[in-house]
Amino acid sequence: MIIKTGQDTIKTYLEDASGLNGAHTDKVYLPESVEEIAGLLKEHSAKKIPVTVSGGGTGVTGGRLPFEGVVLAMDRFSKIIDLKDGSITVQAGVPITEIHRAADSIGYFYPPDATEWTAFIGGNIATNASGARTFKYGATRKYIKRIKVVLSDGRILDMNRGGITAKGNRFEIRNSKFEIRNKFKIPSYKIPDIKNAAGYYSKENMDLIDLFIGSEGTLGVIVEAELGLLKKVGFTFACFAFFDKLEDSLGFVSEAKKQDALAIEFFDKKALDLIRTKYPRLPKKAACVFFEEEITREKEKGYLEKWGALLEKHKVSLDDVWTAETPEKEQEFKDMRHSVPELVNEIVRKRGFPKLGTDIAVPDSAFREMFDHYERVLSSSSVVNLIFGHIGDNHLHVNMLPGNEEEVKRVKGYYLDFVRKAVALGGTVSAEHGIGKIKHAFLKEMYGERGLKEMARIKKELDPGCILGLDNIFSRNLIG
Repeated sequence: MIIKTGQDTIKTYLEDASGLNGAHTDKVYLPESVEEIAGLLKEHSAKKIPVTVSGGGTGVTGGRLPFEGVVLAMDRFSKIIDLKDGSITVQAGVPITEIHRAADSIGYFYPPDATEWTAFIGGNIATNASGARTFKYGATRKYIKRIKVVLSDGRILDMNRGGITAKGNRFEIRNSKFEIRNKFKIPSYKIPDIKNAAGYYSKENMDLIDLFIGSEGTLGVIVEAELGLLKKVGFTFACFAFFDKLEDSLGFVSEAKKQDALAIEFFDKKALDLIRTKYPRLPKKAACVFFEEEITREKEKGYLEKWGALLEKHKVSLDDVWTAETPEKEQEFKDMRHSVPELVNEIVRKRGFPKLGTDIAVPDSAFREMFDHYERVLSSSSVVNLIFGHIGDNHLHVNMLPGNEEEVKRVKGYYLDFVRKAVALGGTVSAEHGIGKIKHAFLKEMYGERGLKEMARIKKELDPGCILGLDNIFSRNLIG
């Protein structure tokens, strides 16, 4: 095991994409075996020394940042263990880009297609990550066949999906091979039946695997996973459509959702204006919708006519439609689509004030009410803002970029207002990024104090030393 203690070499583990400041540690461990992780956790649990698990550093909620104790970095846990038709088995530190590359080599693909390909798969599992193509394929959870987890007292739990399930609302874990003995109730709150990455998963008769997926490093250290892959069966048709009127773009989206699209993404005028600083040839329009469809042999005839007719119905000129039917052009489109958060972060660095970006999703029936609420609140504000994201899942990122302390305070008020509106509409406060250390108050709005205490109770069952991921999801104050 490699141990880093020099502050110059530790510095990289004290940063992520959240902009959260003040993280500190004196020691970073880089294990190379499950046994090393088990021994380290057992020792630190006995001494009550907090351990924060560190992935690729792409998270935006501060989950990997330590504010006490040591860091357990998964950088060297980066082996692809097995690759075969329909599945790939990997260690937790394998980057998503390597999973895509390996799957592609045998004619398969990994469906969740999370936006940040440099992220580690362990982090993706820990936050139930998703991406644009979640609209068709679903989030990470759906593709986890097996995971191996090391608990904080050194015990190892190797779970196949379907192997350990709750009986109603109660888990009874009896596994002599791994010396696991636990009995506990699942939380009583109801999770929304939409794209969701907020807090511990909870459903009657649920699989134990699903409790660890989305637990943000608070219940155990995910060290290995078997992922489901799908066979490639055609090519991808991708399209940018630019609209003169916002209303036309929303009307198009409503009908596009009924098609067999892979992804449907939205960019408002302000987001387009930002992208244009990097891609000057973008037309000056009120809104843009990006969509993709997988074209199989059965669909080869007629897909252009179908989308063309739908675009024409919603008043889009063919001159304002960009298409990609080659891998190279598709990659160019992806780069354009993903440039927004990069450009936003550049603004944040120059201004020196943190952005506040929502991760809210709502049921389909509530989308228009939520969108109109965003527009109504922001239209009367002088704070720089823009809206973009996964509109197919009713999941938009409202980015607000304050320029001074007064605006920071005002924007926090906007965010809380948006959260309360979404919760009232049956939505989630986090659809893909997780809660981390910066969204406790929003999760409380969603599940209440009782819900947070139920999560803390489960943490104590599986992490009796209460050392893992402190302040991720909920405050350490709830675990005493």
